[in-house]
Amino acid sequence: MASDLKKELLELLERDREFRLSVAGLLGYKEILEELKRLREDMHRGFEEHSRRFDENDRKFNEILERLDRHEAHLTEHDRKFNEILERLDEHDRKFNEVIERLNEHDRKFNEVIERLDEHDRKFNEILEELKLHREKLEEHDFKFDSMMRKLDALGARWGILAENAFREGMRRIVERLFGGSVERWIHDDREGFVFGYPATVEVDIVIRDGEHILVEIKSHVRKSDVGVLLRKGELYKRVKGITPKLVFVSPYIDEDARSDAEMLGIEAYNA
Repeated sequence: MASDLKKELLELLERDREFRLSVAGLLGYKEILEELKRLREDMHRGFEEHSRRFDENDRKFNEILERLDRHEAHLTEHDRKFNEILERLDEHDRKFNEVIERLNEHDRKFNEVIERLDEHDRKFNEILEELKLHREKLEEHDFKFDSMMRKLDALGARWGILAENAFREGMRRIVERLFGGSVERWIHDDREGFVFGYPATVEVDIVIRDGEHILVEIKSHVRKSDVGVLLRKGELYKRVKGITPKLVFVSPYIDEDARSDAEMLGIEAYNA
């Protein structure tokens, strides 16, 4: 029964609009519609607010995207520069490794040089030891040689005096034939040291021919210093005798500088 009534009411509501409104009025439909209207208005305002906020968020998001794009561009540039830095670092590493290899090679060569220097030092020390032994032997030989030379000097001095006297005696005959007169020995005590610079007995051979006095220095070897000595002997003879003598060297060997000085001073020189 109840179900049938419900069914009839529903069918009536569907067919009869006025009935429906009457029923709705009884049920407070007007209030519902007004509430729905307010609700729709509130929702509309809410949608507008949300739309505005979405728009604001979109704007901000777009700004963020733009900033991200700029940052991305900066990051891309940074990546490029960073890659360049990495490439340069790789190049530096390569060059640094080359330098390390060259330094290692230099160290190896330097060590070889040090080893060779050490070997040279060793050999040099061996040579020094050998030289030390040779020097000791030479010093011993020098001592023996000096002793022998002193003996030879003493013997030579005695022989030289005898040889010089024998030579002079042999040459006097040649001088006599050369100048046509006898050779005498002039001896004078030079107390003032005019000839030698200190008091000494001065001796020289002299030939007097036709009133000409000839001082003859007979020597086995005439040196440059002998020229000055003969010159001073001639001056001493002039002081003592008051006669200027002619000066002559007679020798088998006369040094060139001695011959040049003799010619410049007017002293004759004869090779016997």
